Amino acid sequence: MGVSRQTTFTVACALTAAAIVPGLAGYVAARFEAHEQAVREVLRLRAQLQDIRAARGADMRTLELRDAELRAAHVRYQNAQRQPCRPALEHITLVVPRQPMPDPAAVEAIIRRQIEQQAPAGWPTR
Repeated sequence: MGVSRQTTFTVACALTAAAIVPGLAGYVAARFEAHEQAVREVLRLRAQLQDIRAARGADMRTLELRDAELRAAHVRYQNAQRQPCRPALEHITLVVPRQPMPDPAAVEAIIRRQIEQQAPAGWPTR
């Protein structure tokens, strides 16, 4: 009994479709389920973050204010760095000593006497 080519082709296509369609349906269902699970996880994390923000609201505002102050201070510092430096002193006054400088020979004699007083007995001074 001979089966025509068209019948053979139809049966082969039906068997192929019977194998592919359930697999494709399972794949699509798994992808949708994974997407729904990811959406549920994101919603859970958002709720948890909202609870943390509500519990630490004052702390978060304090941190935000501190960060804003630090940013403003940094901007002021950068602006100060860009400005040219102006000299703080407009004139310089020289200090004139009240006593005249001693004679260098007298200074050397004072130093020699101090060395002799501090040196142990028997040591040469120079």
